[in-house]
Formats: sequence, structure tokens, C-alpha cells
Amino acid sequence: MLKIEAASGASGTRRAELLSNLSLTLDRLAVVFLVLSAITLLVALLPTLMGFWPVFAIAMVHLAIVGWCFRLAWRGHWHRQEVCVDADRLTLVDCSARGRVERSWPSSWVRIDVDRSGIDPRLFIGMHDERTEIGAFVPAEERLEAARWLRETLADCRTAASRRDDR
Repeated sequence: MLKIEAASGASGTRRAELLSNLSLTLDRLAVVFLVLSAITLLVALLPTLMGFWPVFAIAMVHLAIVGWCFRLAWRGHWHRQEVCVDADRLTLVDCSARGRVERSWPSSWVRIDVDRSGIDPRLFIGMHDERTEIGAFVPAEERLEAARWLRETLADCRTAASRRDDR
């Protein structure tokens, strides 16, 4: 999902936030896991009562593996990037399960590249030889919309900077 915020404050900072598209909230995922656990344990209960105790042990190992996979899937798909553009700087704040990383470039020198060589277009922000991919976790249409927004916003900032320099 792409959320764009209008210019704010005297500096005219513009923000866009790229959010991963999750169909399940954490609460719903927990409910799905609890229902799956209850069904698995009910199915394993009868053989366990008949004396086939390894069935219960296997069911518990199975639930531990499924729970771990759910955890990895949830953490891997929770991702957010915030792009802030003002007259002087473009700042990218990348928040994921691994932590928060902040990068910054001068807005007059930064370049926006869309690589269309693969199946889906990829969006990069960079300067000189340094490139950082943004929006890898959102659909291709939203990446292209973010690229369009970034180009328009940077063009506006560069125009405003050149008018300020002419004074």
C-alpha cells in the first residue's frame, strides 16, 4: 500500500509510506493457529488414548513446526518504508523485522531508476554507484506509482531550489 502525505510545515516536507499488503492481522493469524492446533490435537487424542503415544508426540512436533513457519512468514512480510523529501534531502527510513535503517541523499543529486529487465519492475533510489531498492514488498503498480510520485516531487524540489538560487 502506498500512502502519500501532502507537504507539511514551513520546509515543505513531503512524505510517502510504502506498507506491505497483509491480508491477515496478527490476531487473526493467532486464531487460525489456535483452531489448527485444536483440530490437530483432537485428531491425535483418540490414538493416544488407545496407547499409540507417538502420534501425540508427532502432532506436537508438527504444531511446533507450523507455529515456527507462521512466525517466520509474519515477520518476513511485515515491512514498511518511509520516504521524506524536502528541499535539501531525500531520506529513506526502512523498518523491518531486522530493525530500522535510515539513509539520506541530497535531493538535487539523487536519481530514481526503474529496472524493467525482470518479470516485475524494480524501483531504486541512488546516487553515483550506490543504489537502494524500495518497495520490493508491494505490487508492481504501486512501485510504479511511487516512482512517478518521487520523480514529480524531486522535480518540484529542484525547481524550488533553482528559484531560490536565482534570487
